Amino acid sequence: MTKIAGMVVLYNPNINIVIKNIQTYIDNIDILFVVDNSDKQSTTNKLLSDKFNNIKYITNGQNLGIATALNIGCRAAMNFGYDWLLTMDQDSSFISFVSYIKCLKKIDNTDDIAILSANAHKNVTNKIKQENNTCDSIDIFSAITSGNILNLRQYEKIGGFEDKLFIDVVDFDYCIKAQNLGLRVLKFDNILLEHELGSLDKLTNLFTRKKKYKRQHSPQRLYYFIRNYLFLWSKYRKIFPKEFSASKVFFNLIIHKIIKVVIYEEQKSKKLQAIYMGCRHFIAGKYGKFNICL
Repeated sequence: MTKIAGMVVLYNPNINIVIKNIQTYIDNIDILFVVDNSDKQSTTNKLLSDKFNNIKYITNGQNLGIATALNIGCRAAMNFGYDWLLTMDQDSSFISFVSYIKCLKKIDNTDDIAILSANAHKNVTNKIKQENNTCDSIDIFSAITSGNILNLRQYEKIGGFEDKLFIDVVDFDYCIKAQNLGLRVLKFDNILLEHELGSLDKLTNLFTRKKKYKRQHSPQRLYYFIRNYLFLWSKYRKIFPKEFSASKVFFNLIIHKIIKVVIYEEQKSKKLQAIYMGCRHFIAGKYGKFNICL
């Protein structure tokens, strides 16, 4: 019988939304490790414990980053004897998690699988009917952390999540490390995950003055993304030259980000400084948590 644990990482959450999301999967896992990265005291533990009877609450007392929180959850699940771990963000929920479990149980040989992932594509619920519960899967290069089921028997071999990245591209790094070892990342197209990617803002084109809805990140998140993606490029460009070619990374990543900030986004000066700081810290080898004060 396949036994599955789950974990969800919290950071100063809206607890009502968290409870609603947890309800979409908690009945089909044995235990849920709640790893709280919040930097302030709250009643989260009591509220969750009163609502659910299979919660194991772990507070870090501060924001240690998504990578460290994931490692804490993985090791906790391994210490309890679990081989499979569902990893969730606080703002994610399933359409039908029970179908996900059925698909896992249908796999004959899981020895070469590192990660199973759900379909978190934008507007996915409009593209695939909910009653279509087939377990068709495809191999993919990378997957977001939320909605994954990790094979913990491969966790130590892969090396865990990269703590020094703190947040952003932590999930990509884990997927790439797994594939570099010959392990697979499988995606079930018909297992649907509702995942909040952030709101779309109505932004004005600097030159045409036309308005478009576009997603924008804060200068802080932009800093981490630039610094950490350059880390991936330096680490994997020789192993995966197609995915991490210099032109793809520097033009499609940095130049594209700069153009988008200049033409559309708010806080232009701060975001351009964040891009510069991300590049600078990558060159200097400076990682971990870094608060930008711009």
